[in-house]
Amino acid sequence: MNRHSATPVVPDKDPLVVDVAREFHRRMAAIIEAVQTGIWEKGVHDLLGYATDYAFGQQRGLQTLVLKSKHRSAYVRLHWNTVMGDTVADRQLVDETIRKAILELQ
Repeated sequence: MNRHSATPVVPDKDPLVVDVAREFHRRMAAIIEAVQTGIWEKGVHDLLGYATDYAFGQQRGLQTLVLKSKHRSAYVRLHWNTVMGDTVADRQLVDETIRKAILELQ
């Protein structure tokens, strides 16, 4: 119940729970870490900066992560379902996106 009225509070159809948010951020951090490691191994010894333009939930669609080194930037754009997916196809798409970001940042 809402403390200001007698009307019960109805949660959203697809409420965001903290476990989902943590897993999403863990996966995005893993992408950042993989790109950072990849560029370092290619000889680009810059610390990545990043900015995000995403919101939680499948309805949000495309998630954008901007990765920046000293002289270059790369956009990592993946759908929510791909970031959160566990299929072979999802993992391959994430891996390919990481590979492309490393190439852009070299």
